[in-house]
Amino acid sequence: MFPAIAVAQALSRKDPDGRVLYVGRRGGMEEKIVPAYGIPLKSVVAAKLDMEDLWRNWPVPFVVPRALFQSWLIVREFRPDAVLGTGGYVSAPLILAAAGFRVPIVLQEQNYLPGRATRLLSRVARVVATTYPESARYLKAKSVVTGTPVRTDFWRRRTAFPERPRVLLILGGSQGAHRINEAVAQALPDLVGTMGLQVWHQTGERDADEMRGLTATLEGSAGERYHPFPFSADLAQHVYAADLVIGRAGAGTISEVSAAGIPMLLVPGRFGGGHQRLNVGPFEQAGAATVIRDEELDGSRLVAELTSIIDDQARYRKMVEAMRGLGRPYAAEEVVRLLEEVARHH
Repeated sequence: MFPAIAVAQALSRKDPDGRVLYVGRRGGMEEKIVPAYGIPLKSVVAAKLDMEDLWRNWPVPFVVPRALFQSWLIVREFRPDAVLGTGGYVSAPLILAAAGFRVPIVLQEQNYLPGRATRLLSRVARVVATTYPESARYLKAKSVVTGTPVRTDFWRRRTAFPERPRVLLILGGSQGAHRINEAVAQALPDLVGTMGLQVWHQTGERDADEMRGLTATLEGSAGERYHPFPFSADLAQHVYAADLVIGRAGAGTISEVSAAGIPMLLVPGRFGGGHQRLNVGPFEQAGAATVIRDEELDGSRLVAELTSIIDDQARYRKMVEAMRGLGRPYAAEEVVRLLEEVARHH
């Protein structure tokens, strides 16, 4: 969703008179978030293919024809010059409808290992905008490395950093990451006590009350240094204020935090075939991020990794410098260029 919003913003900046339409899932969170950015939205029904529990797919044959018909009506009415697909099963019916109308298609893939939808739909795309050059081998169309589009909130790269991290931001995504929350709960007395860190923690709704309750268990002024919150509409503000960010290794999180230039401690999730583990490769190799395996994460490991970063100023400085060379704040403009190119040659 956020890469799509980022491209829509970049398109509107470049051509204020151009028309942009976001098509999302009926009943999905995009119905609330996208209009808040001033972007027109239409929705189609969608059913996700479950490749693990196949019996759950019984609605698919009933939903797909409706989704295709709704998408066909949207494309016929809107008459786009180009269509951008940002992955996921929701994009499939619209991309197929656009292909039926011979509208040029650009796909955007932010993960190292492209999702199933992108791999299949690349057969009808003119070009795929990727974040990693290695993604090309999984695709059936020409690919161009653009980086993952980030919202205009993340187009400024932070330059000044302290000698050691003093403000820590923990991101579990809007839904939270329970395992990260558990480790933080165990490590919290050390983080805000011994280390004296200011800790801002996006907990997700599920663990919000439990994490808030921890403040009362902290001694003295330490409780004032822990700031849990379930979800933030202005995440960029928290990212730019942080000296180090802890989170999962989803492509969206990595791209936005790296565009801002903030070093990371990443805990890739084991779900989705372990694709998050592949996302961290270039950041770990460059020294911009430290990685903890999900199964090894607990409070003591978190404390050990943070201590090794805080106590080693040269290492922290290297993380900051390495991230400066990796972030791509203007990826959205690169994707816009591809869209203009395919529309022009249509």
